[in-house]
Amino acid sequence: MSSIFTALTVGLVAGLCEFTTYGFSKAMFGRPLVIGPAIGLVLGDLRMGIIIGATIELIYLGSIPIGAAIPANAAAATSISTALAILAGLDVAEATVIAVPVAVLAQLTQMLVWTLNAGILHMADKVAETGDIDKTARLHYLGMGLWAIQSFLPTFLAVLFGVGAIEWLINLLNNELPFIINGFKIASSILPALGFGMLYNMMDTKNFKIYFVIGFILAAFFSGSLISVSALGVCAALMHVKDMERREKRAVDKGGT
Repeated sequence: MSSIFTALTVGLVAGLCEFTTYGFSKAMFGRPLVIGPAIGLVLGDLRMGIIIGATIELIYLGSIPIGAAIPANAAAATSISTALAILAGLDVAEATVIAVPVAVLAQLTQMLVWTLNAGILHMADKVAETGDIDKTARLHYLGMGLWAIQSFLPTFLAVLFGVGAIEWLINLLNNELPFIINGFKIASSILPALGFGMLYNMMDTKNFKIYFVIGFILAAFFSGSLISVSALGVCAALMHVKDMERREKRAVDKGGT
């Protein structure tokens, strides 16, 4: 069992990242790409945090909340899987597979927070009608705090009680059931493809899908690095925006004449 201080530290980092995303601003600090390195930094293994965060980001790249459709909690999944991987000595493949069921379970906490915040919002509306700004602000801060709790609590408990169990399970699988570990590694290779598939499915506009295909071809068949393909993507986005501006200008000019 991990020390309370370690579990508390990891939980606070996870809660703070989630708080800045849903509570304080839309800084996107709750994304796996940020949480993974943050957890790795506090646990003394930044490299592993970056790798796991980037890998899980690929899985949930196209997973965003739309209306009442709440996706799996990628923030809690990243913080828990990264912490357990570093503390229990797991490799990237094992940590990535852990992230999927953890995200589904953490989704229950996320749904609870959404539900509670809906009630707090209605309370704040009624208080605002009375002109009590201070109380309205306190209700707002209460709702913000719930976002921090939704990642802090499961991460704290998982790190506090889960490392010993994870170490025992991994040793058992390595010694007695190695085919399960091999299955984990295969699954970890497939999951990022699932994330890209979800992203592609969201891109209904034909004008955007062509950029996705071009980027995939550059990376898969021409060994394009992440930085080079990203730079080309930025250039393509700027060209697309400029083209849209020219079309709008021509439409306005045509309408004026």
